[in-house]
Amino acid sequence: MNTRLLLSSLTLGTLAFFACENREAKKEKLNVLFIALDDLRPELGCYGLDYVHTPNIDQLAAEGRVFFNHFVHAAACGPSRSTLLSGIRTTDWDIFKTIRESGSKPAGIFSLPQLFKENGYRTVGIGKISHQPGGVMDSLQTLHEVPYSWDESYAPVGEWREPWSAFFSYAGGKARTSYYNRPTNRSLPPFEAAAVDDEGYADGHNAAAAIRQLQQLKDSTFFLAVGFYKPHLPFNAPKQYWDMYDPENIPASDYQEMPENVTSDLSLHHGRNSYEPRGTYTWPGDTLGWRITPEREKTLKHGYLAAVSYVDAQIGKVLDELKRLDLDDRTVVVLWGDHGWHLGDYGIWGKHTNFDIALNSPLIVRQPKMKQPGVPAHGLVETVDIFPTLADLCGITAPGHLDGTSFTSALDNPEAPLKEYVLGERDAWGVLGRTVRSRDYRLMVWIDKASGDTLEINLFDNREQPLPHQNIREDHPQLVPDLKKKLADIDQEKTDFFSTL
Repeated sequence: MNTRLLLSSLTLGTLAFFACENREAKKEKLNVLFIALDDLRPELGCYGLDYVHTPNIDQLAAEGRVFFNHFVHAAACGPSRSTLLSGIRTTDWDIFKTIRESGSKPAGIFSLPQLFKENGYRTVGIGKISHQPGGVMDSLQTLHEVPYSWDESYAPVGEWREPWSAFFSYAGGKARTSYYNRPTNRSLPPFEAAAVDDEGYADGHNAAAAIRQLQQLKDSTFFLAVGFYKPHLPFNAPKQYWDMYDPENIPASDYQEMPENVTSDLSLHHGRNSYEPRGTYTWPGDTLGWRITPEREKTLKHGYLAAVSYVDAQIGKVLDELKRLDLDDRTVVVLWGDHGWHLGDYGIWGKHTNFDIALNSPLIVRQPKMKQPGVPAHGLVETVDIFPTLADLCGITAPGHLDGTSFTSALDNPEAPLKEYVLGERDAWGVLGRTVRSRDYRLMVWIDKASGDTLEINLFDNREQPLPHQNIREDHPQLVPDLKKKLADIDQEKTDFFSTL
């Protein structure tokens, strides 16, 4: 070989080597696809429920890590999402309001998407990620709820014209409410099964928008968050998803009675009035205030499952596109439910309690080159841990004020030790409910906010079947002070969000 040919070969070989190195380096900077669902309890096939049709979520679980004991901080949309996005345990429905209204950007990192944006990521939010659909405060979608954080944040509205109407969408452009200081339409039922395609309801539009964004972002490094609305009320889904279920084969709740040995309904936190479906919707042919009869319970559970299967199909479309674009080998995928939901458990139809039914929600994480995929993790994790975990996975330094801790060790090893205790709160009607959950027990302390007096203490054994249904405080007095001490210790670790700004 002559010298010129040798040098040419070496040059080509060197270029090929560096091209390969550059591709590998590019792969090291992982994208994030974050999928949020509203009111989704672990009513999924991958959580062991074989009567639920969720093939796409189940496939994600088979390729990733399912966390069986993931708990949100508060069983309500706003506080749970504020906790997720701020990395701070909070009961605030709009923790970013002060920043938004100040008109000036704080010096430090205050939100999860902001962290990624300031580290060179393209950040896009679709649907419901923060409390407001589209992450916007107005029907024209001009004012971001979480400022200085998203390159784009919006909700596709289709025939419903504005985000809140899309959130409460019925077929044909109808909506239960449009918010924005306009009256709520309470005349519509809590369910619908129209003979429409997937874009006959808003989540079909959310999926289509996510697919378009992936196509636009494929050559970028991105943090794409897609917030689906279902299975939140109304339990509306195209008829094909209702037809997946025989209502006679849908199981009722395992325990529908009030727990034993409780002195009031504080542990239920007024939940047995089930005001969300009863007070804001009208059953066909009834006036306001309809009763949830056994037959109506079947219909509500049927609607919930249909909505779950509908949103599962939308998730499948997005994940298929991620794979088609060859992005799945350099993208972390997270599926997160903002809290659970009582489907007749303890006689409740709704959220807003401190029981596992309301605070336990799905969490699935898939990372490239997953170790032991499909093996679930049973350790305790919290929503507040997601912020530092995503930063850790993507090689970004998280701010030091976060309340959570990274659970990346459990992504490599499902048996890795995680937390001994997790914290939860419920703040409403002048009462603050504090709760701490260990592996086996849940302590609830109910406090009068005006006086500071302790109103009631409940202790439940989470090993009790089919659900924890006895207040065992009197039988295990030694456990109460120990768990109260843990509650106080965790509370001392909570960060004042505004002191970080």
